[in-house]
Order: sequence, then structure tokens, then C-alpha cells
Amino acid sequence: MDFNGKTAAQIRAGAFNFIYLSPEVFLNSPLFRDVFYNNEFQDWLALIVIDEAHMVYSWGLVDSGTAKNSSAHKQTQDRSLFRPLYGDIGGQLNATEGVPILMLSATCRPVAIEGILKSLFITEDNIIFVRGELPRPKIRILRVVMKCSLKSNHDLLRVIEKVETVDKDIAPTLIYAGTRNATLQVMKVVNRSRKTPTAKRNPCSSMMHQYHSNTGGYAKVNSINQFTNKKYPYVACTMALGLGQNWKQKQRNGKNKIDDFEGIKEQTDDVRMDALAMTPVCLRIAFSLDNLVGHIPMSTDDIRYIREQQRKIDEGFPKCQCSNCLPEEAIQLYD
Repeated sequence: MDFNGKTAAQIRAGAFNFIYLSPEVFLNSPLFRDVFYNNEFQDWLALIVIDEAHMVYSWGLVDSGTAKNSSAHKQTQDRSLFRPLYGDIGGQLNATEGVPILMLSATCRPVAIEGILKSLFITEDNIIFVRGELPRPKIRILRVVMKCSLKSNHDLLRVIEKVETVDKDIAPTLIYAGTRNATLQVMKVVNRSRKTPTAKRNPCSSMMHQYHSNTGGYAKVNSINQFTNKKYPYVACTMALGLGQNWKQKQRNGKNKIDDFEGIKEQTDDVRMDALAMTPVCLRIAFSLDNLVGHIPMSTDDIRYIREQQRKIDEGFPKCQCSNCLPEEAIQLYD
């Protein structure tokens, strides 16, 4: 449906039970601004929902320092901690009186919650947290130890389906890359593995497409529709397709062995990245604790690990099949 004067009049009159719009429209559309501040609409407004609320934090280009003010960020309005315009969304949300805000997120660490509340001008005494958990037994977490450089992406050769498997029989797969340029390198490696090296730039490929922030609007919609309809199995994408975790792409002074983590009481983002790459514990519990308290356990003797493990047992969670819990089976899946 096009958002025009006729639609705006219907919204003001309460013709719709639910209105879905992007933060850009919410803040930048003069037509919607007239609707939002209209007394008639305010009388109808019963609830504001922010879906994927963790993206308020994790879609930011930078999270600290003077890099917020670089010219590149100014060109794209990425000067705040958050996605363009998300940093200004709190002011307009507070322009209502007595209208509750419901924020939904599947993954939201404490640091993200703190950043979101700060952006939206909400104090902790004015919010109620309702926590739930989906077991998702069919989702299996496999950690593949890298043998090649990250830039080359050659480790993908070990996990991409062999050429004997036809495209239509490959499980739908999202391959995340750190930059737009890296998505092309991913496509080169995947096509090399599938023995179709000349297909990396084929926009009509039946095997793989790209998706990043510079992908055209029509191409984005078309790519997602075709992917969900199983027209092709692989997508090389950036965080523009959504990722839920807020991992930094670069770090310094990385840790290379488990002993390096001894004595660390509070894990920074860099430490968590290294910890997740090496932790020998159940990965399902590691991700759960990272989401709850921002901590990756490095030993099964970790008191937080023991408590979370017992909680999952008490609540009847199915046995985990991650690559740490069932290493032999995991290797057979990709080697």
C-alpha cells in the first residue's frame, strides 16, 4: 500500500488496527509527522511496537570514539551509536502521553539494553522485562576452526556442498561477510567449490546472490523472495540482512589459548570474540550466557555455566548437538 494523503486520512480516522513502517518514515516523512501529531490519531494510538529492538544497538557503524563524526558517517547520517535515524527516535516516541512501548528482541545483551534505553530516554524503573526462550532443537551450532586467512575465505571450501549435489538439493544458507567487497570474494570461493568459476557475477545464478547495503531496493526484494522460495540456496550478505549479534570486525592483541583468559573478570567485546572462537564448552549455553550477562564461559567449572546447564536440564531442553558437544558428528557434516 502506498503511503499518500488518502492513506494518511484513513490512518487518522482509525481505519487500521496495525501500522508498520520503517524508522526513516517514522522520523523523516512530513506526511506521517502530520498524522502522528494529530490529536485524532493520538486518541486512537494504543501501543507502539519496536520489532527487532536489538538492531537499535547493533546496526551502528561505530560504538565509541571520534569515528562517529567522520565525513563518511555524515554522508549516511551514521553519526550516532545506532543505525541512521535510530539515534533520534527517542524524542518522537516521547511525544505521546500514556502510550506504552513494546520492544521485541531475540538477542539483546546487557550492553545493548543499556544503549537502547539511553537512546529512547527510558529509565530502568519504567520498563518491565519479560524473558522467554525457544529451544529450536533443529538448529545446530557448528564451529569450524579456520586454517586460512579471513580475507581469502578459503575455509568455505570445506563446508560448501560438493559439486555432486545439485543446487536445488542444497540447504538454504546465509554466508555473512564483514564488508561489501568481501561478499564478492565469498561468491568467488563458493563458485570455485561448485566448479562454476565464471558464475560469480551472474545476476540470474541458480546458486548464489549478493545482499548488502548498496543492493538496489528492487534487487533486495527480488533476492529475498527468490531465496525464501528456494530458487537458489546461497546468499553472500553483510549485516544489512540482519544479524542479531554485535561483534566488532577488528581487534588488537587477540588471545590465542584458553590460559590467556584466566583472571579476566569482565569480558570486553574483543575478549568475547576470542572466547567464542576457542571455548570448549557447550556453544548453546555459551550463546545463552552471552545474551543474558555478556559472558562467554571458558570452562565447565564456571559457576554461571553450571547454573545455566542445570536450568536447561530442569526445563527439559533437548540434548545439544553443537560441535563441542558432539565433535565427531560435527566433523562428518563438513569434512
